[in-house]
Amino acid sequence: MIPLGERRRKAREQAARFDAQLTVFGEMLAVHPFAVDRPGSTHEMAVEYARALDAYEAAKREAGRDVALARRELDAGMAALNRLNTHLVGTSLPQAGMAEPNVPTPKAKSRTPRANVTTSAGPVGPDVPRPTPTQTGAADGRSRPRLRDRYMPEQLALRAGLVALVVYTLAVIAVGTWIMALCSILFLNVGLGLAGGGGIFAWAVLNDIRGAVKGGLVEAEYRHTAKKAWRKVDEAPWEQHYVYVDSEGRELIYRRGVPSGSLKPLPTRRLWLIEGDRPELRAFWPPLLSPLSLIFTVPLFLAGAVVSLGAVPGVLIAALMGHSWG
Repeated sequence: MIPLGERRRKAREQAARFDAQLTVFGEMLAVHPFAVDRPGSTHEMAVEYARALDAYEAAKREAGRDVALARRELDAGMAALNRLNTHLVGTSLPQAGMAEPNVPTPKAKSRTPRANVTTSAGPVGPDVPRPTPTQTGAADGRSRPRLRDRYMPEQLALRAGLVALVVYTLAVIAVGTWIMALCSILFLNVGLGLAGGGGIFAWAVLNDIRGAVKGGLVEAEYRHTAKKAWRKVDEAPWEQHYVYVDSEGRELIYRRGVPSGSLKPLPTRRLWLIEGDRPELRAFWPPLLSPLSLIFTVPLFLAGAVVSLGAVPGVLIAALMGHSWG
């Protein structure tokens, strides 16, 4: 039979050893190079990193109440960190083989500082500086990530456009004059503004028409009348709510502004169901009149396209043909 004092001593030693391992795990998380915005990071990596952090916090909470549960949380955190390291470099940390730190027991305390712990992830300790992503990449033998891995497609397109514009401007200056290059940039900005504005409005109108044709006319039932909590100066203070339930069970609400809550509503209203990413209900007349706006938006888009083409490559062609401005 083990004496009570011996059992208490062993319990204290196990608790001290677990606290040290938990501290080491926390230091491993603190110096880990992964970040959510790190180039090349994936959703799976972010999930595993979050699991490791959650397990660390849970282990700290349970350390003083339930050591067995805290141990399970620590093991779960190590497993999550192993999976994250596997995603990053194709290798993992040995979960069961995490180096045991030199923990002074209550029976034989030492005044010498604890040695830094070394694992397959590298030395971890209070005196080890946090590695930078550049240092980590060099240590792991990974090459510099490609541009398409570091930027979104929109960012790459913008950078490519700016580079092309610089090259085009230099070409115009080389075969023409700097005034021609300046005019080409100004005309290009004006043309892109006109074409972009007209194109966006025309595209929105065409999407509304397509959504109205796809959704069609539906019957929405009156639900109630409510006073607006906030409104603009020129808006009606009350609104009547009409509800339509689509084929997927979603409730779509059409809000009709009225000047007074005492006005009698119609029991049902025929409204347009605009299908799309965000289905909505529209009044009867606006979708019928919206095609008229194409009379203005389409010519605006075409005019902007003509001005843009006149600037690029029109100015360069004029310079090559011998025309000179200024």
